[in-house]
Amino acid sequence: MTMTPEAKTFLSKTIRRLRTRLLDDFRSSGDSTYQFAIRNLKDAKLDGALAARRRRIEEWLDEQVRSEAGKKTKRTAEDFRRDLEQQAAYTLLNRLLILRLMEAGRLRHGTLAAQGWNSETYKTFRQIARAITQDDETEGFAFLLQLVFEDLAVEMPGLYGPAGVAELLPVPPATLRAVIEALADPLLDSCWTDDMTLGWVYQYWNDPQREALDAKINDGGKIEPHEIASKTQMFTERYMVDWLLQNSLGPMWLAMCKQHGWTPDAESTGTLDQLEQRRIEWRAKRDAGQVELTDLMPLHSELEQRWAYYVPQPIPDDAVKQAPKSVRDLKILDPAVGSGHFLIVAFDLLLALYREEARHRGEAADSDSEKWSDRGIVERILEHNLHGIDLDPRAVQIAAAALWLKARAACPQAQPRQLNLVASNLRLGSLPNDDPALVELRSVVEKETGMPAELTDTIVQALRGADHLGSLLQIDKAVDQAIEKHETELATRPLVWQRDLFGTPIIQQRRIDFDAIATRRSLLDGLDVFLSRHTSGEDLGLRTRGEQLAAGVRFMRLVKEGSYDLVVANPPYQGTSKMA
Repeated sequence: MTMTPEAKTFLSKTIRRLRTRLLDDFRSSGDSTYQFAIRNLKDAKLDGALAARRRRIEEWLDEQVRSEAGKKTKRTAEDFRRDLEQQAAYTLLNRLLILRLMEAGRLRHGTLAAQGWNSETYKTFRQIARAITQDDETEGFAFLLQLVFEDLAVEMPGLYGPAGVAELLPVPPATLRAVIEALADPLLDSCWTDDMTLGWVYQYWNDPQREALDAKINDGGKIEPHEIASKTQMFTERYMVDWLLQNSLGPMWLAMCKQHGWTPDAESTGTLDQLEQRRIEWRAKRDAGQVELTDLMPLHSELEQRWAYYVPQPIPDDAVKQAPKSVRDLKILDPAVGSGHFLIVAFDLLLALYREEARHRGEAADSDSEKWSDRGIVERILEHNLHGIDLDPRAVQIAAAALWLKARAACPQAQPRQLNLVASNLRLGSLPNDDPALVELRSVVEKETGMPAELTDTIVQALRGADHLGSLLQIDKAVDQAIEKHETELATRPLVWQRDLFGTPIIQQRRIDFDAIATRRSLLDGLDVFLSRHTSGEDLGLRTRGEQLAAGVRFMRLVKEGSYDLVVANPPYQGTSKMA
């Protein structure tokens, strides 16, 4: 079920209202719990546990301030405290939203997020755990909710597991009740069965910050690197995503069918011809005033929905030759993935194409076929077909959660080994030159390839731009330039003077063997090890069957040019003249 326009409008108002409430309440709860207004910790007269927690928060704030050394515009401890409050706020909201979506999709038993204190789950818990509920301001609800979060953390540790220092800010009981009640409003019912809800929530949460940045620019200010994601994140409307995917993935599928001599379902059923004829008739009705300009042409089947925006076009012979041999081999990249809108829609299209290809091959999906079973298809789509990069780790976590929900809805048994999503905030910008992993990287590369340390440093320096350049960063280019420079230096080393038996001077060029391919491989292997020590593998928030590659390694592999059959995106744009 798709979100209604009324629900979408109400969702926007609800998220903005909750954002304000959550930020204000976490500020107040921090002040009242830790007495931040009293600067000296000893003067605050906190008990041992509270004093230790406040000390940990202050140490974290000091760490963030120290990391600003050398930057043009330095952020203050107060700035980072607001970041901490925002992290606590959106963590709570996202956890409740995803739980609400799981309950609606029957991926989770009970209605704890949907009905709160009125849910049967809570009522049962209250009966069997009276001791816990008696002296608790939430009547045991917060305790039960935490148990649910801990259970969900097994599969989604980044979303439901420990949230770091942000966990030290207590959730006021009245705040928890306000969020639960706001999300239980019947006007939002259609939101909980729409794949795009998480994406819209992400945009609505960011809207106030983006509006503030617009005002800053209008007043002559500049966008700082850490503000780029908030300024440029805009959620693409569903019809735009459908149009772009159906007119990119669609022709590629037709080329694949032509390559194998298959007749695609969209042609064999007459769907493409029928849609084109009905479009002509619908435009005539619109011109005659028989239907409203905003009315959409009715669609009568899932096949029609998958081709509704397709514009008939010739399929060149080159496209047929270059098309992948199977949809299993297809690789799609969204270089500005945001909350995953393009990949979520692509998932549905690919799922249908897998099943169609299986029929064309005479290998129709069955439970005994690992390749074409629902589980095999879903895992292959997530592990191989879909790839995404974004500047904002919060967006990538939401994209991962949305794809996880989509995959589980299609096949509850699916357990992908990895997801090819990554946030490019590798945090290498303030890495010291004497960092042990960097020193080891220089040594290993020089030993394996002969490449001097300064050329290795140029590649690491390029990687430092990942935080604000994301998929625009051309890692391959940086690597190739360093190798070419090294090769050139070897070729132009000074000539060696020698003398023959009679003392006559002769010139002899030193023979140097250089294997650029082997050098590149050794360099990339070394970078993988280096990045795995500086970046986390849990940044997606999901537990996978295999060992999730570190974010830096995934980023390196995802930005390699020429690795994708299809790049789809509605990338954000921010002129450099307005950036600091």
